[in-house]
Amino acid sequence: MEARSRMVSSPGWKLSFIPYYMTSTAKWRSPTVDEAIRVLKRAGYDGVEWMLGQHFNDASDLRSLVGLTRASGLEVSNIMCWQDLVTKDRPVRKERVKRLQGLLAAAGGLDIPVMNVFTGPMTWNADSARLGRDISEGEAWDAVVESLSSVVDAAEKHGVVVTVEPVFGMVVHDYYTLKELLGRLDSPYLAVNLDPSHFALYGNDTAWAVRMLGDKVRHVHVKDAFGRPGVFGETFTFPFLGEGIVDWKAFFGALKGIDYRGYLSLEFENDSYLNNVCDGDWAKAAVLLRERAVKLLPRR
Repeated sequence: MEARSRMVSSPGWKLSFIPYYMTSTAKWRSPTVDEAIRVLKRAGYDGVEWMLGQHFNDASDLRSLVGLTRASGLEVSNIMCWQDLVTKDRPVRKERVKRLQGLLAAAGGLDIPVMNVFTGPMTWNADSARLGRDISEGEAWDAVVESLSSVVDAAEKHGVVVTVEPVFGMVVHDYYTLKELLGRLDSPYLAVNLDPSHFALYGNDTAWAVRMLGDKVRHVHVKDAFGRPGVFGETFTFPFLGEGIVDWKAFFGALKGIDYRGYLSLEFENDSYLNNVCDGDWAKAAVLLRERAVKLLPRR
C-alpha cells in the first residue's frame, strides 16, 4: 500500500526528492519513473531530481522524462550527472566531458536551469582512480580544471548553470577544496550544489559556508551525516534527517539569510532506517523525510 503524507505545507520552500538507491544492502530497487512521479506528487513534493544512469541515459530520454514530470504538475529541480573526471586516460575523460556538454545542450533546450556534476574520483567504484596511488593530487586537479573549463564553456553557450557538488573522497570534497575550484574557474555559470552532510564530515561550519558562498549556492541537497571521512558504512553514515551532526537550524537559517530561492532536494541513503522503520518501502521513506524537513525549516 502506498504511503501517504499528511501534506504539511512547506513554509515558503521548494522541496524535491532524488528517487534512487545505490547501496548493495538495500532491499528495494530504485523506483520506475512513473512510480516516482506518482508517489512524490501525492506526498506533496514540488519537484524531482533525476539522475543520469538511473532515470535517463541520453538527451532523448531526458526530453521524455521532463515531459512526463511536467505533465504531472511537478518540476525538474535539477539533473544529476555522474561523470568521474579524475583519470589519466585522456580519451576517456574527453568522452565524459563530451557527454556532459551534450546534456547541457539538452537541458538548455528544456529550460532546466541547473545541472549537477562531481569532480571524482568516485571512491565507491572499485575501478576509480586512487589519489596518491593511481594519480597524484596535482594531476587530478589539472584533469578536473581542464575538464570543467570545457563543461563551463558549454554551460555558458546553453544558458545552464553547472553546480559542482563536493563529495567525500573526491578532489572537491569540502568548503576549502570548493573555494580552490571556484578560484580557478571564475564564471557565473559555475556554481555550487551544497550538500551539508559532506561539509559536516570534514568539520566545516555549514552555516558559515553558506554565508561565505552566498549566491554561488544554486542548488541544495538535504542529507545528514555522522562519523568521520573514510569508508561509507564503516567510518561514517548518512542517518535520517535530524539525527546526525548537521546543525539544521543554523544551516536553514543561513539559507534564509542569503535569500536562497532554489530547491531543497531531499536525499535518502540509509539502509537500516529503510529496512527497519519503513519496511523496505522507499515511498514511506520519501513521505517521512518530507515531513521531517518541514518541521526543521524556518518560515520565510
